[in-house]
Amino acid sequence: MKIVHICNGAQGNSPFYKFLFDALKKNNIEQTVIIPVLKNSTVDYEDIHCEYFQRDADIISRLRFKRKIKKLTQFTIEKVNVDTFDAIHAHTWFSDGAVAFNLHKKYGIPYIVAVRNTDVNLFFKYFIHLRKLGYEILENAAQIIFLSPAYEERLVNQLLPLHIKNKISNKISVIPNGAYPFWLNNRFSKDNITKPVKLLSVGSVTSNKNFITLCKAVELLRTQDIDVELTIVGKGYLDNSSYLKKLEKFISNKKHITLIEKKNQRELMDYYRTYDVFVLPSHTESFGLVYIEALTQGLPVVYTQKQGIDGYFEHGTVGVAVNSQSITDISRAIRTIIDNYSTFTNYVKQLDFSDFHWENIAKRYMELYRS
Repeated sequence: MKIVHICNGAQGNSPFYKFLFDALKKNNIEQTVIIPVLKNSTVDYEDIHCEYFQRDADIISRLRFKRKIKKLTQFTIEKVNVDTFDAIHAHTWFSDGAVAFNLHKKYGIPYIVAVRNTDVNLFFKYFIHLRKLGYEILENAAQIIFLSPAYEERLVNQLLPLHIKNKISNKISVIPNGAYPFWLNNRFSKDNITKPVKLLSVGSVTSNKNFITLCKAVELLRTQDIDVELTIVGKGYLDNSSYLKKLEKFISNKKHITLIEKKNQRELMDYYRTYDVFVLPSHTESFGLVYIEALTQGLPVVYTQKQGIDGYFEHGTVGVAVNSQSITDISRAIRTIIDNYSTFTNYVKQLDFSDFHWENIAKRYMELYRS
């Protein structure tokens, strides 16, 4: 079977794509990946045929969406024999899906399309003039992929017109991102909670990760005589400089809150195993693999309602979902886990992570390619 991937996200060297392509390759899927990149940059996917489209870096060019899609479609046609492929895998709804839709119209080749965070929270929300095209992409797709039940619920049941929902409801699948094998192969269980309670958060220092609100929730808990400490891991990884300055100013006189540099997997595992609760109330998350990492190391998690992993696990089992805007809600969730710690950790111990193994995810995609 031959698959051509349209993959804007690969330009960031996301491990998601490497793991997926490798898992598909092991199942004898012949792949070509079309990757838009900035000038003079490449992406290394060993033994995978890649074609690099030099995209414009200036903001004006990027805003000319239909012109960009036309150029990327033509590039794909020139670089590969599209009509020899069995299916097209568009890894985003708008930027990749529009190219797949064009190729489908020209060659009749089926395509599957994934809906991600940026699609819903940027393109669909703000680029209203592209919504008609977005609906056409979904209607003509052979299959539609969501990374989490939360995004399926939000888009299909809350945002899409009823007539579009009715047309696509029978071709939707929810397939998560896979976890690093490192975490799946090194599971750990938690039993006793420490005093003071040690909270851990991991992520790039940006406003979306919502660390300042989390810090305020910690302060609120401490006014309630709940002895908690917070460590944030991730400084130096895609920081937003202005937000970093605000965060550092906020915690400058607080010894119970620590901000440290990004850690490698082995170092990060030691942190997970030393801490009690994982808390990351991001405003938006397509999936959020750090929650799965934390769960493999036995930590209950505080996560955001209708984002990321919300919907994968029954509410109140592996952790507590919160309103990311509410300091009170976040602090209440942390307290709930502290007060019921053994109940949460016992559930986490019994989790089955097979859905997050790449070989199983690859098999699910292969079924969709054949459908």
